[in-house]
Amino acid sequence: MINNSYFSLSGDTVTIGDVSYKLRKPKNPELVPVNYISDSVAQSVIQHLRWIMQKDLLGQDVFLIGPPGPLRRSIAMQYLELTKREVEYMALSRDTTETDLKQRREIRAGTAYYIDQCAVRAATEGRILVLEGLEKAERNVLPVLNNLLENREMQLEDGRFLMSAERYDKLLKEHDKEALDAWRIVRVSEDFRVIALGLPVPRYLGNPLDPPLRSRFQARDVYYLPFKDHLSQLYFIGNNISTERISQLLSFAMTLCTQESSSLGLPDFPLDSLSSAVQILNSFPMMSVKHIINWLYPYNVLLGKEGQTAVEDALKRFELQDSRKFFVPTNVVSVKKREEEQSLQADVTISIGGEAVTCQVPAGTHPSGVQSPAAEGFVRTFSHEQLLAQMMQSHMVKDLCLIGQKGCGKTVVAKAFAALLGYNVEPIMLYQITLYDGTRLLREDRYRKLQEELQISDEDLQQK
Repeated sequence: MINNSYFSLSGDTVTIGDVSYKLRKPKNPELVPVNYISDSVAQSVIQHLRWIMQKDLLGQDVFLIGPPGPLRRSIAMQYLELTKREVEYMALSRDTTETDLKQRREIRAGTAYYIDQCAVRAATEGRILVLEGLEKAERNVLPVLNNLLENREMQLEDGRFLMSAERYDKLLKEHDKEALDAWRIVRVSEDFRVIALGLPVPRYLGNPLDPPLRSRFQARDVYYLPFKDHLSQLYFIGNNISTERISQLLSFAMTLCTQESSSLGLPDFPLDSLSSAVQILNSFPMMSVKHIINWLYPYNVLLGKEGQTAVEDALKRFELQDSRKFFVPTNVVSVKKREEEQSLQADVTISIGGEAVTCQVPAGTHPSGVQSPAAEGFVRTFSHEQLLAQMMQSHMVKDLCLIGQKGCGKTVVAKAFAALLGYNVEPIMLYQITLYDGTRLLREDRYRKLQEELQISDEDLQQK
């Protein structure tokens, strides 16, 4: 039940400000998002939710556009949780085809069956279709999206035809339902809505919005949280940290997201990950802030000399340089899995600054501390011990990524980490990744081969 200064729930009606929405009992409660609305909701997020509710009541589709990060998706899911609406989620990519939106065909015992996909299920069941990554949509899916958004119509591979509720109801006055079923016409629910999420192009990599598609949406700019709202959230999370340290950390992060920093070629700081950093600092108040910044923003790896200098200057300006009274973790003292039945948590004790601090992290299904065959023969050096301790801290709040030269032991350390917490390891080889700013990550052998072909230095190749 939602009842605070931002939302009010009376009977079966939820109200945000002067906008009210009448709740309906969902047919499939398992499709309603949960645990997205926190105890402390920023005022700017409340304004976004109120705007979405207005457009929903008017029967309009919305497009939330903003910088990379989970904020836009979080706002959409918060609205769905608040209004108890069922969701169909689709992450668009360059490989997405109209089949992924409409129907796929399966062969069972020599017979072909058509299986409805997310867009068809959302349209017929009256759910909200969340499309993430609209800037990645290729030309082949735009006509399907345009027709669905504008006319609420779609021709399906199995011969059915989706028709808007208004046109269907007009036909129903002239013909009986048996005739419409014989014509294989399916009514699109009047409750069907689309919430699209995307990045502004240009600045970020992607396809510019197609004008016909752009006109189908009511768009809203969802930028980063305002400084005041973000600061109050971080204060709420980090009650063991001085307000001055949190303010300095947030000020530094927002400086790297300004237009001036972008003109210097600096990538955006992941502001949405600051809450995770503050959670770690809250459990380890004696830890160096600069060390955590290196986790979130590895500028020594991503940037050239000029970029590194700019970041170092910002660290000095906000007094985030290392001092003697702050430390980094040195090693994992012990890992004890919880004894409760089916518990997937472990108590990990980490040594930092001469103290032993225990934190709770997720764990796997296997007994913890048992060395897997892949990790046998692994000789732990001091740097590896320190890395394992840092991985445990990161695992407490987020997923993690290990960056290093070829042969430095990334895979072995990852397997040792999995063995400590009782995880299975599933290796997946990645050959090329393109980041939001256009940067391409290449495997080292391909990188060197390209360098030989072009006969240029590391610095020139990285600029390309």
